[in-house]
Amino acid sequence: MKRSAIILLLFLAVPALLTSCLFDEEDLFDQSASERIEAAKQEAKTILESAENGWHVRYFPSPTLEFGGYNLFFKFSDGKVTVASEIERDPSTTETSLYSLGEDLGVTLNFDTKNALINYFVHPRNPDGLGSSYKGMEGDYKFTVMETSAEQVILRGIISGNYYVMTPVAAETDWASEMETYRNNSEDMAFSSYSFVVKGKAYPATLTNRRFAVKIDNETTFYVPFIYTRTGLSFYMPIEADGVTAQDFDFVDGYYFAEANGADFKIMTPEPIRSDIKFEVTVPKETKTYKKVVVNAAPSNDTEYYYIGVMPKSEFEAQREKKLLQNLVGVLNSNIGAGDDPETIAASLLYKGNSSYTLDYPSFYDEYVAVVFGCAISDGSILSTTSVTSQPFSVSPSLLPDNAAGNYKRWLGKWAVTSTSSETSGTSYTFYITVKPNVINSSYKISGWGYTTYANLVDISATYLSSTGVLRVTGNQENLYQTKTGTVYLANRYVNRDTGSGYGILNSTNASNLVATYEESGKAKMVGRNGSLTSGVNFTITSLEMYERRAGSTSYYYLPIASGYTSLDYFVGPYTMVQLVDADGNEISGAGPRATAATTAAMPGPAAKALGSESVAARE
Repeated sequence: MKRSAIILLLFLAVPALLTSCLFDEEDLFDQSASERIEAAKQEAKTILESAENGWHVRYFPSPTLEFGGYNLFFKFSDGKVTVASEIERDPSTTETSLYSLGEDLGVTLNFDTKNALINYFVHPRNPDGLGSSYKGMEGDYKFTVMETSAEQVILRGIISGNYYVMTPVAAETDWASEMETYRNNSEDMAFSSYSFVVKGKAYPATLTNRRFAVKIDNETTFYVPFIYTRTGLSFYMPIEADGVTAQDFDFVDGYYFAEANGADFKIMTPEPIRSDIKFEVTVPKETKTYKKVVVNAAPSNDTEYYYIGVMPKSEFEAQREKKLLQNLVGVLNSNIGAGDDPETIAASLLYKGNSSYTLDYPSFYDEYVAVVFGCAISDGSILSTTSVTSQPFSVSPSLLPDNAAGNYKRWLGKWAVTSTSSETSGTSYTFYITVKPNVINSSYKISGWGYTTYANLVDISATYLSSTGVLRVTGNQENLYQTKTGTVYLANRYVNRDTGSGYGILNSTNASNLVATYEESGKAKMVGRNGSLTSGVNFTITSLEMYERRAGSTSYYYLPIASGYTSLDYFVGPYTMVQLVDADGNEISGAGPRATAATTAAMPGPAAKALGSESVAARE
């Protein structure tokens, strides 16, 4: 194949666009220039506002098209534009702002006031970190109007120079449902590897964001940006390969894309391995205690791998099955490092034959789902081979032993913990914990502690002092969780009590680093202990936070920040605690709204490695 065999072509209509005007040449001598532009602006306004259910927009940001395209909806009315975007987690999200029509070597369409859904592509700091830290995705909020008709409007971005094609949204289309389709497709149609196959000849391709890099030979790579559609994907512009021109593709059999008009052009992904293995999943009542639950799985054969895990019911129900499988398989594969034997890793993470999985320290206050699915090893990776078999279950507070003291029980349940301030922004933060029984009348396990991504993966320990009824948390709890790259533990943060500054990590343990005192029904106060360093610094413990210490490192800790919190903005106590759910599972009236923190499925075997970590220097 010649190096020029795949070339990007302009839209077939583009030559017409570049020569067309929003008014006819024969009018040139009948109207002044200002009259013609005003007439063109009025025509554009009429067309834009004529689409009763708005316009579907193929939005391609960036002059290099490196991010590919995104589906947006625009609805114009009375000088305002309402926008929806597939980027939004809630597909029903819209935002309305002002728009206007101006002139700059032709009619321009301008977004005049901030619109967060457009700002996602325009802001120099993209919320998801896409693009550079000072240019973002380089999207457009001002466009030259190239062509208008009731069937199609074509814009050209003034920043990017890209063409934005708008077509009317059908009157019967529900915006939220349509956006959910695009968003789901962008998840379901993403794979680990690709190849462009034209007339039987394959060219390897890699995917970054929504742009393929197609390798023609050792010296030639072509970039093909695309957008996900309702039925597959569509290139920004048609491409030609070995005499075959293609732009639109349909998704077939759940794993490859075929050219929509029947041309001999496919985009292939790994063919899935499918199994007919079946599972019987049970959670026997007799195995349930206040400290553990056993999930049993009986497969229809004992030769194939399968996964067992447990997750909160709310998380299970919030994900479509394919996305759930992608997430869980992704976590499994994150344990396979360079040089590792996939079979060895699979044997440590997965099961064969009749097996069981134990969930330690379940919460009385949450419902769970046991998740089981078949797995196989292919090309060095773990793949799912079946759909999900699930079994919901819960653990009753009635399993708590009768000898549990009342003052011990009153700490059990769900609490909102609110800091007084924080180190960087001075902001008061609230996080949500669940206090679970460990050793009756002696100790607890707490989930949801702090603001890292470990919070809902790791239970920390707390003790109960019967003589005073206080709950206390000790810092420097080690070996809480094993990651691919190190070990998670709980560290102390402190402030110099004399100067009010000099926050740092204190590498020492004490039985009462943070002490919570029960003040009145459903309310408590938590304060940090005072002490002195050997250097003479008088300190107060301000917070306890989970860090990962990387293997081979003694002076740095890694802190992956959970969504919704400011990076490295450590909490500062004292803390107020408000109980949301009591020991018996009753919601407490007047406690305020319950917040649901993000959670991660419990994983068997070695834990997944932490991603997106940030580092801070440790100080004695």
